[in-house]
Amino acid sequence: MTTQRLRCSQDWSGGLLKALALPDGAFKLYVWLRLHARIDTGSIEIGQLELARVLNKAPGTIRANLKILVSANVCQVNFGHNPHAPGWIQIMDDYWPYERADSPTEEDPELRAYLDRIQELLGERACVRSPLSAADDLLAREWHARGVSLERIGQAVLMGCGRKYVSWRNGAPRVPIGSLRYFEAVLAELAKQPAPPPEYWDYTRQKIERMEKLWRTDQRSEDPTVGGGGDPSEFKHHNGGLR
Repeated sequence: MTTQRLRCSQDWSGGLLKALALPDGAFKLYVWLRLHARIDTGSIEIGQLELARVLNKAPGTIRANLKILVSANVCQVNFGHNPHAPGWIQIMDDYWPYERADSPTEEDPELRAYLDRIQELLGERACVRSPLSAADDLLAREWHARGVSLERIGQAVLMGCGRKYVSWRNGAPRVPIGSLRYFEAVLAELAKQPAPPPEYWDYTRQKIERMEKLWRTDQRSEDPTVGGGGDPSEFKHHNGGLR
């Protein structure tokens, strides 16, 4: 596995220090972009409305802050007329600490498909923040190098999110999962257990989808189709069977 290196020892903080001169909103947007851009290119594909949603800002505020970043030569952007459609943002060299890949097209297509599928798996769950951060991208690449299958990652996402929903319904704060590393322990657990039957994952997915309806509306009220809060460990299999 290859990882991106800092261009020099001062580059990690150099861009941040320069960006401190930006207005507060633009600076916070830059920091978010820096944390979530692809580490090999310093770029991110995301729609303007999706960007507004994940940052909890008005679309007009996002557009204004993007204009500031572009005029300050912090990043370059390419958005179409449809605010729902994905656009492209790339952080400029003075504000991006890592060495860039010589060409984005040089990336292994299998690896790119693997990373994109992980992003899709996370995006399907309401309790997971999206998109992947730079640190998440590195971890996903590590999983690929270790040969962790997408099927196993999908199972870990289901199980981990199920436990998150149950904990929330039992009174824990409604805090989304903010890192792919959240699922590392679940992957390790799955590796030690016998493979459960397909029915287990059908059951898990159906129960999660019902609880997600409550999560999206921020309701803890009892739902007879979901059941009570329960124990987060119920999203666990034993000897290949359902708990």
